[in-house]
Amino acid sequence: MYELWKQGALNLGEILAMTYKKLGLDEVTYTFLVIFSRLIKEKPSSWLLSEIEALMTIDNKTCSQIFVGLIQNGFLLVETKEDADGRRFEKYSLAPLFLKIEAELKREKNAKVTTDLQALYDKIEHLFGVLSPRDLELVNMWLSDDGFDVTLIELAISEMQMYDIRSLKYVDKILLDWKRKNIYTVDEAKRSLINFRERKVENQASKNEDASTNPADYYDWIEEAKQRLK
Repeated sequence: MYELWKQGALNLGEILAMTYKKLGLDEVTYTFLVIFSRLIKEKPSSWLLSEIEALMTIDNKTCSQIFVGLIQNGFLLVETKEDADGRRFEKYSLAPLFLKIEAELKREKNAKVTTDLQALYDKIEHLFGVLSPRDLELVNMWLSDDGFDVTLIELAISEMQMYDIRSLKYVDKILLDWKRKNIYTVDEAKRSLINFRERKVENQASKNEDASTNPADYYDWIEEAKQRLK
């Protein structure tokens, strides 16, 4: 993330706006960091704190306190360097700040995944009752081995509900078909379902071909489910 910012491919202000409060920073410090980041990128060895102060509604003392606090709390890195003539200078880096931002974003992502997983298991148990060890193994396989996102699994479950079929093995059939077609996003899955329904309507209208014998067609799990449930 830090390298992307240095290359100009990342906007620190936008990322920091979403995370500064969670990092224990206030709005004044947020503004300081945005201005500071621009200065050290434009002129890494010749910027002045007075330039930041001139763009903010704080005095020199407050500006210095914020700067020192960021260093002490591990948001900024200060290194002493020497130029070609042997003169020492201080080099400042935002790398520690970006590490903290990445850690916070990862924490939020993990928390969301945990919440989503719990919601998924709750939904499955609500529909199918208490899950057996085999059922749990199947759901875990969708997530770990097959790499399906929770939202994609929920879409497959919703598709089953449309036809009043409540069995995890039929959800598995849908997911296996998506895996075969390399479908791993909700948008791709929805397009596949729409195309399947359109082809099914066309086939029923024309009576010229059987969709189940066409390898290009979507797996007709609906018809199979109906036959097995008779």
